[in-house]
Amino acid sequence: MTTDKSQLGGGKDPSGSVYEQDGSIYRSISSTFIPFFHSLLENNVVQGMIGRELVHTAAIDEEDADTGLVLKHEKITPLNYPYEWPSAMLHDAARLTLEICLNLLDEGLILKDATPWNVMYHTEKPVFLDFASIMPIDSDLVWVALDQFSRLFLFPLLAAEHGYGRAVRALMLASQNGISSNEIGSFLPAFSWVKKPWLIKRIYLPLMIVGMLQKSGQDKEIGKYIKKAEVSADARKKFFTELLSDLNSIHFKIGKSMWSQYYADVESFFNPEQFNQKQKVVADLLRDLKPKTVTDIGSNMGGYAVLAALEGASVTAFDTDEDSINMFYELVKTRNLNITPLVLDVTNPPPACGWRSMQYPPAIERFKSEGVLALALVHHLAITQGQYFNRIADELSDYCDEWLLTEFVPPEDPRTKELLLTCRRDMSWYTLEGYVSALKKKFKQISTFKSHPDGRTLILCEKKIKG
Repeated sequence: MTTDKSQLGGGKDPSGSVYEQDGSIYRSISSTFIPFFHSLLENNVVQGMIGRELVHTAAIDEEDADTGLVLKHEKITPLNYPYEWPSAMLHDAARLTLEICLNLLDEGLILKDATPWNVMYHTEKPVFLDFASIMPIDSDLVWVALDQFSRLFLFPLLAAEHGYGRAVRALMLASQNGISSNEIGSFLPAFSWVKKPWLIKRIYLPLMIVGMLQKSGQDKEIGKYIKKAEVSADARKKFFTELLSDLNSIHFKIGKSMWSQYYADVESFFNPEQFNQKQKVVADLLRDLKPKTVTDIGSNMGGYAVLAALEGASVTAFDTDEDSINMFYELVKTRNLNITPLVLDVTNPPPACGWRSMQYPPAIERFKSEGVLALALVHHLAITQGQYFNRIADELSDYCDEWLLTEFVPPEDPRTKELLLTCRRDMSWYTLEGYVSALKKKFKQISTFKSHPDGRTLILCEKKIKG
């Protein structure tokens, strides 16, 4: 092994450190914890979850390890983070966390952390990454990570249930502290407890007790009021079962935004005999180009991402509309497609953030692929987002290594006319010729094809000239 190690994370875990080396993810275990982790690797229940709920993990050969115990983890790509997940994906990540705990209880084990940052999506499947989060149960605590689970899973999901999904993602990007019990009250309507009685014990009763202690000046000595007693195995299992039931009572209203029905015929993308002109051209080009990776920008409900996945590509699809991505996520799960659906704005992609702005790379770096699809998008970027063609070409080119398939929707198209109704800027520059001219500055070879409906044009842009 080389000595060039790219450190990951903020170094908070006393059990060891995580780093990337030679394109793989490793975890160096501190000497004090080595016997415990050897026992984990030999545990049948833990082994049964590795490669499924838990990231694929194995101890490397002793001759490859510099000192002590080193674990090698599967590297999941593309990297994706909670501030890019729709509400349904955050919900499934929360369920995964609780189900892992329930599976571990009979082994005398539990997770010491309950944060979405320990989960990543491998296409449509959430995978728990932090193998070192597994620890022996504290007999006098029902769950050491309950407050963290509430702040980063339960309370954000309650807010999202009431239409604050975008605010939740913004909070995830801004801070890893989540939403406090005080703050969640701002998101919940009055009498929420009527529909969800469990809110009384999870939010309102603790707030009332803390409020009383604060008024009496005893809040700084709150630890005196916490009784420490051994929690039975049955009581702990009941606690997790009830918490999982509470989580499952959270539901999201989807399908009501203006674009959520845009591809109501998404099923047609699975039936070539139903293809229109645009679908035929895109499918043929994907078959000819044979990309291993594709990023679909402005994917809406993801029909064209489906075409790319059916041709064998690993696909990342993103859109600003959470309703569409929530529904697309359900489709991806149902059909077991090699697609990672995310909520993201190409004009304002997430930057590098986390520890020293190095822990979580920027979206442009993470979602760069061989090919990019940007269909029925340019009129939104140009008219609604105020982006000139040279900026659009720059934005789309950032995500592709080899080619871009984009589409020009002309001024006379009904969709464009709708957008122009409220546009008070001069849009005389919005022409097919102008768009192609801007694309030629970023790409060496341009080809055009008729699209659907009539009047639209598909444009294949390649970074290398092919003979």
